[in-house]
Amino acid sequence: MPLPLHGLIQSLDDRRCALLNELDTLSTEALSARPQPDQWSILEVVEHMVLAERVILQGLPSRTDLVDHPRSLKNRCAYVLVWLILKAGIPVKVPSKRMLPTGKLSLVELRQAWDEHMRWLRSFEQGQGAEARQQAVFMHPVAGPITLIQALRMDQLHLLTHIRQISKIRTQQATQKA
Repeated sequence: MPLPLHGLIQSLDDRRCALLNELDTLSTEALSARPQPDQWSILEVVEHMVLAERVILQGLPSRTDLVDHPRSLKNRCAYVLVWLILKAGIPVKVPSKRMLPTGKLSLVELRQAWDEHMRWLRSFEQGQGAEARQQAVFMHPVAGPITLIQALRMDQLHLLTHIRQISKIRTQQATQKA
């Protein structure tokens, strides 16, 4: 049985907080160091996660500004494909330029933005009836229209993918220091 909406939000927030608390222990140098010139730093990975969430959640609008979009068979299949790619941890290019990090934000600024997302999600959740949970009011650049539950499930996998990426970066940093 899938987690209720509240449980999905809480699980996402718990993982997010654990990651941010762990990153709080790192130096600014460790957070901003790129493992390779063409790879993101830890801060850029976190910024990407914050940006991707905001893009998919349509910029955190009021409930009245969201529109239920029809979902085609192609959209439904694309959602499953994106979900499987995230689940398998297959590296892919960022699907939207709006999700690319600038590298200009601090961990404190990123935490504040992510905290805003969680407050919005909790507020949004409280106004949801059973029918509204089935509405595809959010938009993924590849999967197209998705429901809040689909967005949260995708977000959890996205977070886990990048937690693994950050762990690899930290391991590389530790190896370089040794």
